[in-house]
Amino acid sequence: MLYKIMSINAYKDFVKSLIYNYEFIGPKKKDNAIHDFVQIKDISELDTNYTRTTIPPAKKILFPPSEELVTYDVGKTIKVKPVIKSGKKVLFGINAWDINGMNFLDKFFTTDFVDENYMAKRKNLIVIGMDTEPTETNFSPSMGSDYATEGFDLYLTELEDSYFIRVATAEGNKILNKYSEVSNASAVDFSDYKRYMDEYRKKFKLDVNIKDFYNNFELIYNDDEFWKRIAKDCYSCGSCNLVCPTCFCFNVKDSCMIPGYGVVAGGHNFRPDKENRLKQRYRCKLKTFFDKFGRYACVGCGRCIEACLAKINIAEDINSINKEVSI
Repeated sequence: MLYKIMSINAYKDFVKSLIYNYEFIGPKKKDNAIHDFVQIKDISELDTNYTRTTIPPAKKILFPPSEELVTYDVGKTIKVKPVIKSGKKVLFGINAWDINGMNFLDKFFTTDFVDENYMAKRKNLIVIGMDTEPTETNFSPSMGSDYATEGFDLYLTELEDSYFIRVATAEGNKILNKYSEVSNASAVDFSDYKRYMDEYRKKFKLDVNIKDFYNNFELIYNDDEFWKRIAKDCYSCGSCNLVCPTCFCFNVKDSCMIPGYGVVAGGHNFRPDKENRLKQRYRCKLKTFFDKFGRYACVGCGRCIEACLAKINIAEDINSINKEVSI
């Protein structure tokens, strides 16, 4: 990792150069409440002062809701050819927890089976991260996701009169040197950066006791009354799946919260009730992939809390499980 400093004035020229030379995807304000990551054609469209996007930006680019996967010719034989479309893009302004969500997808799509479509897009994606303000539902520090150590090329932190830049890849270093003037970070710069980060972490208000969850979940697993109480207002709509940075359902019908998720041949349903489906979702997010990858399939972004029509709150539920077991 290299550490560089860029002046506030140099920042604008740097961004303008990236917009001119690449397909540049960044946050744009759509209305008073909503930002979305879209292609930016002019720096005036870019607004990195956002707190939340409904759909995680990396997931939107790398795992889109629809894409052409194969072409085929029908003749004496059926010839099927994979379609892998990928061009160089810059993803600019993505925050730490969404980078960590992307890191999870990277791991998932390269383990057991390599998804060539996903990886082609991922290899052509230049990732430039930035710190953003957390929402009231964000508990990423509890999940260890409020700070990214990998998965990006450059990460910019705005200080008082400059940007502190962490350079993670050779590609990032090349872009930085090509399109901007930077200097090596000094001891004073590191001190300013540490001071900023100390204050930044105080902005996260929601705390989750994930440390005790792993074992407590098993103790509460067969308590049907508890799960009925937790899931009583669930509509089984799947909104939580759609906005999650780490969910990888192929389509809405495959969502683990939909009533037909567990239906198999003969009409038997292995997960007929919402209590069982919610319980399984928490197992998937907080145990299964922790066992498999050593990391949670939840980055604490809080999107599912905001999207849930029934106001089911995963952070509150984690704490409730721990509290229930300790009674």
